[in-house]
Amino acid sequence: MANDINDEWLDAMIRHQIGLLRLSGKVRNDVFDLLDATEKDIKDLIIKRLDKSRSVASQERLIKAIAAIRSESWKKSSQVWRDEMLALVQAEPALLATALQTVAPVLLDTVLPNVDTLKALVTHHPFEGRTLKDWSNQIARADLQRIEQAIRIGVVQGEPTREIARRVVGSVNQRGKDGVTQITRRQAQAIARTAVNSYSNAAKREFYKANADVFDREVYVATLDSRTTPVCRANDGKRFPVGKGPIPPLHWNCRSLRVAELDGEVIGKRPAKAVTEKGLLRDYAKKAGIKPVGNRASLPRGHKGSFDQFSRGEIRKRTGVIDAKISYQDWLTRQPTSFQIDILGPTRAKLFRDGNLKLDRFVNRRGDELTLSQLARRDRDAFIAAGLDPDNFL
Repeated sequence: MANDINDEWLDAMIRHQIGLLRLSGKVRNDVFDLLDATEKDIKDLIIKRLDKSRSVASQERLIKAIAAIRSESWKKSSQVWRDEMLALVQAEPALLATALQTVAPVLLDTVLPNVDTLKALVTHHPFEGRTLKDWSNQIARADLQRIEQAIRIGVVQGEPTREIARRVVGSVNQRGKDGVTQITRRQAQAIARTAVNSYSNAAKREFYKANADVFDREVYVATLDSRTTPVCRANDGKRFPVGKGPIPPLHWNCRSLRVAELDGEVIGKRPAKAVTEKGLLRDYAKKAGIKPVGNRASLPRGHKGSFDQFSRGEIRKRTGVIDAKISYQDWLTRQPTSFQIDILGPTRAKLFRDGNLKLDRFVNRRGDELTLSQLARRDRDAFIAAGLDPDNFL
């Protein structure tokens, strides 16, 4: 478990980052649902129109009809991205303030960034070189171009109509993964993940800047990537002045974060919470050899100043520093079994806990999660060590 205040703060921030990964999954799924809903209509249009005629004019009318259907879904998808990111940047500072009040042993009056400043992040703050609106427009254009190209190639090559439709939206038995629209889904997923991390870190930065007197510096934490990229690995554990240095995401699908480290010298001068003061009074009384008291006002004459000095020193000492070398593997290991199950699922949690399967074994080189069937074929020994029959998962 966490040993000091900054460890508890880091713990809270990593748990929150896991929640953000789930948010990106929700945003991804909402966009997928909008795109998927168009694909039956696109397939039906391709079959109906190309069965009737394959003339250039017919192709143009088909492509225009598909563009009308798909463009509407992209308009809605763009609104989903915008609405979710606006909600995120406004909620993030308030959540940080609440988490900070929970772990801090003293009373902290934090300041929330201006709402208009936070909203402007969604409009003006770029990630991977473009704003959210620009990425939304770019992916929509690229999607329509791929669909158009797939249709024209199929017609030129004389493919059967249903084969052309499959080329575009994929086949049912492959769940659409063999169609060109699967490329769009991968890109939409990358945008969702990267945007969530980008706007979350940007909103955090505004909170840190607004409360710079409380924080000493920021630590780059790259441990949420089970397969950390070289650029994040190079920055992992480095400390930077608040608001300075590299801010995640540094690449597509980046899940790294920056955690501001609480300044023990500063918070040691703030009034202690009642529960903290009670413990400090108990420790001080033992050290000073006096009778325990319930509050500072009850201290004997001449002890109040000594107690204040003692409490400031104790709070500074208990604040500690963030362990910049902790890995997500180590962090998850020390979490309760129920939390491991919540994150990994019951079977993977058992493989992690009892089968000693490292986190990077749960994903492939691209970072995509492997199915239990794939894991059972590759890591039979881990299943057996965890008391699971791998053949039951094949």
